[in-house]
Amino acid sequence: MRRFLLSNTLNTRDLGGYPIDCGKVTAYKVFLRSDAPIQVSDEDIELLLSNNITAIIDLRSDDEVQSKPCALNNEKFEYYHCKMYGDGCLPASVEAVPKSYFEMVDEQKTILNVMRLLAKANGGALYHCTAGKDRTGVISALLLLLAGVCKTDILADYQISQVYLDSMLQQFCKNNKNIDVNIITPKTEYMEKFLDMFQQKYNSVEEYFSQIGLSE
Repeated sequence: MRRFLLSNTLNTRDLGGYPIDCGKVTAYKVFLRSDAPIQVSDEDIELLLSNNITAIIDLRSDDEVQSKPCALNNEKFEYYHCKMYGDGCLPASVEAVPKSYFEMVDEQKTILNVMRLLAKANGGALYHCTAGKDRTGVISALLLLLAGVCKTDILADYQISQVYLDSMLQQFCKNNKNIDVNIITPKTEYMEKFLDMFQQKYNSVEEYFSQIGLSE
């Protein structure tokens, strides 16, 4: 996987390098997915800027942003707060995880706002939620679908968060013993079920984007 190493994040990755049709690959330095960059160094900022990452899109809820502000919300970047539908609330059960992903896209308005921000960014964009696996995973899946990345690679891009976030997830479970660890653990079947639900209703990502109001 194409990790983008910042000093204080666990799950920052480049969507570039995935195979698509005709021997091509998705472009590097266009979209970075990440967990929340709460602390950054001067070297982190220079690394992002030197790779032409100029826009930051924060997908977290109002409470999350106020509790732990994004450290990239400064004069060096174009920062946008665009909270995802559902506000990052934990699903009630394992079965509800893919449904929660589908609800994010089925609400439509938020996805439209996020995609418009990504489209108008002057350079590359880093988008993030808290852990960079659920809300960020949904946005990543839509972008990879649009680029023509195969389902196997989209599932792999989602599931690898489990490896990178292992220490964070273990600590969360220690502090919240009443929560089922399976609900917060990225599993291939969650993303696969979401993609099946998405295709069943919207047929393709192109039709979905057109329906929610995006132009070519």
